[in-house]
Amino acid sequence: MAAPDPSVLPPAPPLLGEEAPAAQAGPVETWAWEWRLAVPPGRLWPFASDTDRLNRLAGLPPVRYRFEPRPGGGSRTLAEMRLLFGLVRLRYEETPFEWVLNRRYAVRRTFARGPLREYVAASELHPEGEGTRLVQTVAFRLRWPLLRPLLPLVEAHVRRRFGRALARAAGEAAGPPPVGRREDSATEERVLRLLAAARPPVEGEPARLLARHVASAPDGEVRLIRPFALARRHGRPRAEMLEACLAGVETGALNLTWAVLCPHCRGAQQRAGSLAELERESYCPACNVRFEAQFDLSVEATFSSVPSLRAVKEETYCTGSPQNTPHILQQILLPPGRERAEELELPPGTYRLRSPQSAGYASLRLHPEGPPGGRPLEVEVFPGGIRPPQIDLAAGRLLFRCRNRGEADALLVLERTAWADDAATGIDVAFFERYRRLFGADAFRPGEGLAAHNVTLLFTDLKGSTAMYEAIGDAPAYGRVRDHFGILEEAIRTNGGGLVKTIGDAVMASFKTPGDAVRAALAMHAGIGRWNAEHGREPLVLKMGAHAGHALVVTSNGRLDFFGRMVNIAARAQEASQGGDIVLTPPVYEDPEAARLLAETPHRAEALSLPLRGIEGSFLLRRVRPLGG
Repeated sequence: MAAPDPSVLPPAPPLLGEEAPAAQAGPVETWAWEWRLAVPPGRLWPFASDTDRLNRLAGLPPVRYRFEPRPGGGSRTLAEMRLLFGLVRLRYEETPFEWVLNRRYAVRRTFARGPLREYVAASELHPEGEGTRLVQTVAFRLRWPLLRPLLPLVEAHVRRRFGRALARAAGEAAGPPPVGRREDSATEERVLRLLAAARPPVEGEPARLLARHVASAPDGEVRLIRPFALARRHGRPRAEMLEACLAGVETGALNLTWAVLCPHCRGAQQRAGSLAELERESYCPACNVRFEAQFDLSVEATFSSVPSLRAVKEETYCTGSPQNTPHILQQILLPPGRERAEELELPPGTYRLRSPQSAGYASLRLHPEGPPGGRPLEVEVFPGGIRPPQIDLAAGRLLFRCRNRGEADALLVLERTAWADDAATGIDVAFFERYRRLFGADAFRPGEGLAAHNVTLLFTDLKGSTAMYEAIGDAPAYGRVRDHFGILEEAIRTNGGGLVKTIGDAVMASFKTPGDAVRAALAMHAGIGRWNAEHGREPLVLKMGAHAGHALVVTSNGRLDFFGRMVNIAARAQEASQGGDIVLTPPVYEDPEAARLLAETPHRAEALSLPLRGIEGSFLLRRVRPLGG
């Protein structure tokens, strides 16, 4: 796609925080450009707002960042970059980016050294037919006035560079992903050969996609390979791409890194080659917060190419990019006593409002039902918290109005509470079959463990297995048990679960969501039913129980395992099973996705109130008996 022809717009004021730089610092120079791109704003935004990548594509130099904690919360962002082959050094403080999802973003930089005093850049995305009219505005003040005669040449150069970068971004947004370049074919072939040498081998489409990615993707995406993001981009099963990445580690094509992510910015604050090296507590200098790692949310496995296949530089071009924190939908900077109003469109779900300068959060719940039209969402930011603390509205177009009641600038963030679905977390990877085979000894240090905020455990057992051994003998019975394990393992793997352990004829499996666990349990029931239909007499009867909640991931007998009350409840739910049924606790059967799956599956349900062995009190349970199979 060729670079679009820009048309220069009339000068516009800086768009950040509605504040112009100080008048005594000299005249404001303004550049404004307009681009028409054949992609709608919603599809263009993830590419056009990725300023880290755009700056690299535009030929800007890398930036070194450091952070200084602020007493009132948050941190100052201080940066340094070099221009003209390192001869000109720029030092500046960057205020936090401001943005509204799919609409606009802006940033201000105040320079302590270099040819500029202040700089403001903003981009606005306007829908236009089936495409986007993107307006870029750059406003700045010079420290070196002798450069003013050169500004027309600099403006034309910068405009061309960013025009090419935006054209490439629009091309990628239009899809499909670009194919590998001819000069990358040797690297691609080497990766394919290595994946084919894995045991078992990884071949076909998953191998081809991973090999092409390693050979031809941008440096940042090869330095930080996320298997689930690859799967989503190419429409492949997540387990398939995780399998391919782990095969790459097995054969020396890829390295595996564990990272602990900050709960606010979701940036990696710890990196380690093994789980044993992870610390329970972390500190994020950018957000100025301390936090504990959570195995199912903030511990992520990423992959990278080994240097002998493809060496990539670890360079940063923009740390505040909206795409570095895609869970944040809106971020605005409010001076003391000031009010801002924005309009945005949000789907049903749970969101959170927070500010580093405020001690509390506000929860925003958007419901599917409600009157049409824009509803006001009004909040006030105080040092002690955000008011009101709980907001319930109908989803759709919202008029968001906020006021800073404090005596200092306040950064107000509106974010999704759900963690990124593209992250391959500890729960996803550590109990994955190939990972357990490759890194079975990788576990936490003795006495250490990490919390799993919300995990679903599914226990199964074969009913009457002891009598089966007596009735048909050891060898035939063992064959049946082995077949049964194969059915269960396939259901676990294809539904996003992990096999934690087997105990005799019993299985303990973990899942990220109750819906995944119910889907796997239904697949197990169907698989056992098919096996019974094929083998006639002496049918296999499976008992199942599932529970969801908080657990501790620990090292037990040299391997990762779960510990805690919720583990005991899940095991006792399985004991309450009669066979051919699934016993579920309220956190499982009340989950929306699990409820939808059950509603689509013919079954008989029975409400139970039972004591569970070794656990105080009675429990409300639901026995689900799928029909057929």
